[in-house]
Amino acid sequence: MAPMTGIYVHVPFCARKCRYCDFYSIAAGEEAWDRYGVLLLDELDLLLRSFPALAKERADTVYFGGGTPSILGAERLGRLLGGIRRRIPLAEGAEVTLEANPGTLRGGDIPRLLESGFNRLSLGVQSFRPEALSALGRIHTAQAAMDAFRNARNSGFPSVGIDLIFGVPGQTEEDWAGDLRQAVELRPDHLSAYALSPEPGTPIHAEIERGEITLPSDDAAARMYDVAREALASAGYRHYEISNFALPGHECRHNGKYWRREAYLGLGPAAHGLLFPEESAPLGMRTANPPSLAEYASRVGGERLPWEEAGARDPEDAWKEFLIFGLRLADGVSVAEGEKRYGPRPETLPGAVDRLVESGCLLRSRGRLRIPERLWFVSNEVLRRLA
Repeated sequence: MAPMTGIYVHVPFCARKCRYCDFYSIAAGEEAWDRYGVLLLDELDLLLRSFPALAKERADTVYFGGGTPSILGAERLGRLLGGIRRRIPLAEGAEVTLEANPGTLRGGDIPRLLESGFNRLSLGVQSFRPEALSALGRIHTAQAAMDAFRNARNSGFPSVGIDLIFGVPGQTEEDWAGDLRQAVELRPDHLSAYALSPEPGTPIHAEIERGEITLPSDDAAARMYDVAREALASAGYRHYEISNFALPGHECRHNGKYWRREAYLGLGPAAHGLLFPEESAPLGMRTANPPSLAEYASRVGGERLPWEEAGARDPEDAWKEFLIFGLRLADGVSVAEGEKRYGPRPETLPGAVDRLVESGCLLRSRGRLRIPERLWFVSNEVLRRLA
């Protein structure tokens, strides 16, 4: 059976911007939140009119990211999910994820989210240490995070995950090990562990440039990564992607679409998508909405698809994406699958792959390529050579 479409919804609102975040988000009030919901469904209507075949499909994943989707509250989120389902039916057993900041969840939100159709909750905990939460600019406390997790568990959420960040200013390996112990005690179904990467334009990046704060050394961050891998493996979690761990059956199916280069709609300002309309199949067409709510509203209000960029991939681009995203997975990629989907590899790629295999940066076995585990922490350096 061919993979079904996923739907990504970018909610561009935050109570306050975290000090490390460069994703598009703004502070706004309830009037803007309500207007956004109308615009998003209008965008989906425009998309379905432009590509009628999408209306005949069923989606098997929906992912609300941001920003802080939970800031909208359970009632608005439920209405928005209901509007999406009326336009594109969801497959039986579809995965419906909500990213949530524990500091924005209101009393009663979690059971109401479950009732409206959300079945996977991803809590942006980042740390259980007050010092780290302050350094990152988070608005919640460790206690609020634990309360939100237990509320989700007690409400019967089928899958509850936690995101953590390591390599935070002032963080020691012992601090990080403590965060991991606390997380494992809660027993989330899914756990993401991301190394802090200060992006230009963020407050943390500016403070590092001015010499006001320092990050743990690269060697210390690498050791933290190894500590996470060892602790989570011992607790029964499978390290299925560079930054992601899951109990059996709780891998994120929606994110799997990105890594396996499968179809998904990107809705909302700053959202990206990958479509496979007949005229661009099997290479696919990338879409990108403007990272501006005002520009997004202007285009949708003018009954235009809000795409700032939309273009069909050529075979080389498709192959590069297939390799670069797929090699993030522990299982790697199947060369035969790539050839089936996109045709023979372009001339430039076999040589680059062979050089990486010869240098030990890639492993080749039984028709599959993967990055050796010892290089997962520096995988971006390996993948850059394919780009």
